[in-house]
Amino acid sequence: MVGRALVLAGLIAVALASPSASQERDRTVTSDSLRRAQPIYGYTDTTEVITKPLTLREIIARSVEGEKRKLGGHNDMTYTMTVRLVANWEERKEIRDVVSRMYADVTGFSRAVMLGETVRNYKLEEGEWVVDEKKGDEKSGVRVESDGYSDFAELPFFLEEQKEFDFELLERTIEVDHVIFKIGFKPKSDFKALPSGIVYVDTDDYRIIHEEFTFEQNPFPLFLKDIRRISRHWEELPGGEWVFTRLIMEVELRGGFFGKIPDRAAVSLFRDDFRFDEGYDARTFGER
Repeated sequence: MVGRALVLAGLIAVALASPSASQERDRTVTSDSLRRAQPIYGYTDTTEVITKPLTLREIIARSVEGEKRKLGGHNDMTYTMTVRLVANWEERKEIRDVVSRMYADVTGFSRAVMLGETVRNYKLEEGEWVVDEKKGDEKSGVRVESDGYSDFAELPFFLEEQKEFDFELLERTIEVDHVIFKIGFKPKSDFKALPSGIVYVDTDDYRIIHEEFTFEQNPFPLFLKDIRRISRHWEELPGGEWVFTRLIMEVELRGGFFGKIPDRAAVSLFRDDFRFDEGYDARTFGER
């Protein structure tokens, strides 16, 4: 490090030293030659560009347009949905897995086919969950449902019914080449059983990437004690479509009805194997 510093100091000293007459003459010739050889550029003063931050209203408006483009102009969508329900009583537990093939299109029509269902029962013994051999496993085969679930042509409820909610921009997070907005919303009315929540919007085409909901007013007080959490996560498919792939919900129930209703329940929903514009398959979903 010291040697490099000495060399650098020496080079600076040489550069700043007064040249001899011959060096001065050579420098003048070389300098004149360079000036003739180089093009002449004009320079103007630097212009400072100031970007005005988007208002909350503008962010929401762009999010609505982004949601309308999320499926890239497709006419229909087919996918597989897997739902796991974990129901807990004081001394027993039931895990129910349901796999369905789903269809939805731009008209709002939807159809579901349950491909299979499995129910496993557990009981609490000495503080640990063990398989309840008396009940065993239950399995069901294929069953066509009259109606499926469709979010194909729908906006998220808080964008569809904006007049029902107050919005607040909570945070801006700057990523490498885009910004993520964290927006809170809550019902304007204290008497409507509408959810409050937080939504994350990515400025890359103004897509919703994550949602979290809760209810200050219980929508089903006869059955629910509390809704602990509802969250939904969105992902981009290889074709550029933007879909939600996971939904998680945890609730506390009132139980009762001779032990038929559990005390707590957790629902996990996963969607995959998306196909677009394949049309309605009557062989799979039955006559329309």
